[in-house]
Amino acid sequence: MRNRVLPLLLLVAGSCSTAVLAPPKPTYFYYLHGKIVEDLGPRGLSSGLTVVSEVRPKDTDPSAYADRLVADIRARLRAGVAPSRITVAGSSKGSVIASLVSTRLNVPGVRYVLIANCNDRLLREIKPRLTGDILSIYEASDDIGQSCAPVIAASPAAGRFEEVRLTTGLGHGVVYRPLSV
Repeated sequence: MRNRVLPLLLLVAGSCSTAVLAPPKPTYFYYLHGKIVEDLGPRGLSSGLTVVSEVRPKDTDPSAYADRLVADIRARLRAGVAPSRITVAGSSKGSVIASLVSTRLNVPGVRYVLIANCNDRLLREIKPRLTGDILSIYEASDDIGQSCAPVIAASPAAGRFEEVRLTTGLGHGVVYRPLSV
């Protein structure tokens, strides 16, 4: 199941390098899919939503991975998918990759969710110039993922920008835990 069903929850909850925050003991995340997978199989669709995700190999190069995603998204756009029907979400290192995709794709209307990785290093080393609509989610006590407002300020082609500031006290560990809302 884990190789065939790659849930969005893994993308949002844990797509960052284990070198950042390694748990002291083995930790397991079980994802229990909905009935749709029983009915339609691992590629089942619900309300027209298709989740595109995979577990990246260790030490994945963010730039090369972003280029793969840009090529895939461009192919979908050429096939007639409207930009507003594409969302790219990433947390921690995945957020860096999503920033690169937004910059390189340069298509207004594509939506992005950047979780826990806007910071001075991103601005200095990646120099993102985001396009599309951006939702930023960060934890106030996180020393890695901070507000994306400075990134947006450096991105004149960015569309709508909204930001959610969490106050859980978990720091960057917020991307490793499911939280009640």
